[in-house]
Amino acid sequence: MGEALSTSEWSVREATSTDLAAICRLGEAVNRLHHEAWPHIFAGPGDPEASGEVDDPLRHASHWQPAIAAADATTFVAEHAGALLGMVTVFVTQDRSPLLQPRPYARVGTLSVAEAHRGQGIGHVLMALAERWARQRGMTDLRLHVWDFNEGAMRLYAELGYQVRSHVLGKRLD
Repeated sequence: MGEALSTSEWSVREATSTDLAAICRLGEAVNRLHHEAWPHIFAGPGDPEASGEVDDPLRHASHWQPAIAAADATTFVAEHAGALLGMVTVFVTQDRSPLLQPRPYARVGTLSVAEAHRGQGIGHVLMALAERWARQRGMTDLRLHVWDFNEGAMRLYAELGYQVRSHVLGKRLD
């Protein structure tokens, strides 16, 4: 999968470890969105329970590093002039319940496109790469988790043919 695909404005490729700081920044944008909607669940910048310094661009590197060019995971990035515009992480996993089919499947961990570059098809292309990566590994199912408040993501995934398969409910206990 080492080849790069491109448009006149940006290109996509598999991430390398040199992309880690930029991947962390794209991931931070997703986490900020989640923290704003659900601060009691998602750690935010400066949160005392968050690891590392607030201004450290690599404070979440340990979260993103395992999804860069691993045997069972990868990250695809979209870039222009050396700057990352978006990324998607995808990995192979399997549920360990005797009540579920014992089949491995691919899972998208995070899709992030920088706000200034949304609407250019970057998310569509990154998801197509994740799907192709999964098929090449013999996976017949690709799953992801999206929070209900993230209406833009819900629309994107519906456009791409993803269907709601379950609802995870929660109740905050004060």
